[in-house]
Amino acid sequence: MTKVFSLIFLTALIGLSSCTKDPIKDLTTEDSLVYITNRDTSANYKAYKTFSVVDSVTVIENNRRGAALLEIDRDVLTRIISNMKSMGYVQVTPDQKPDLGINVSWITNSQINVTTMPSYWGGYGYGYGYGFGYPSYYQYYQTSESYWHVSMVDFKNPNTVDKTFKVVWDAQIRGSGIGSREFVNTMIDSIYAQSGYLKK
Repeated sequence: MTKVFSLIFLTALIGLSSCTKDPIKDLTTEDSLVYITNRDTSANYKAYKTFSVVDSVTVIENNRRGAALLEIDRDVLTRIISNMKSMGYVQVTPDQKPDLGINVSWITNSQINVTTMPSYWGGYGYGYGYGFGYPSYYQYYQTSESYWHVSMVDFKNPNTVDKTFKVVWDAQIRGSGIGSREFVNTMIDSIYAQSGYLKK
């Protein structure tokens, strides 16, 4: 009887474990997207009226810069313009001295990492005491991370001393679907949705 009960209990446990979801593995691509927004709390967003957006996305890879204008880049820039207008801002050209400038970057950082793998003997001698044994070996692996970065620059109030401009808002978009045009509207709408203070 005990054996039969144990078998039934074990079968039930296996059934339960097979139904348990892995919270990370079961995320959809859209669910994996992460939005990080920051703002300058001293900025008066109601005072800004006009904006201009860069005409291409800056590509930054391991601190090397370049420019690109792919289909997804156009989609991102167009959706940003749409959100800015819906929040009450008026788009102007750069030569019309906009209050705000919007910059968009695609940032990728790749790096080679190294880890040591201990020897079978763990650094100890085989019957000879400490300090005698086979050496460890090294394993190399590469990690890479990409994300969108959107920044809003205050052109209306430049620093008159060093002629610089302050970033008054920025956003990062991370996740497995950031390179897909399918999620552009969701991504851009989301960073503005969680930045309601920008609305005029």
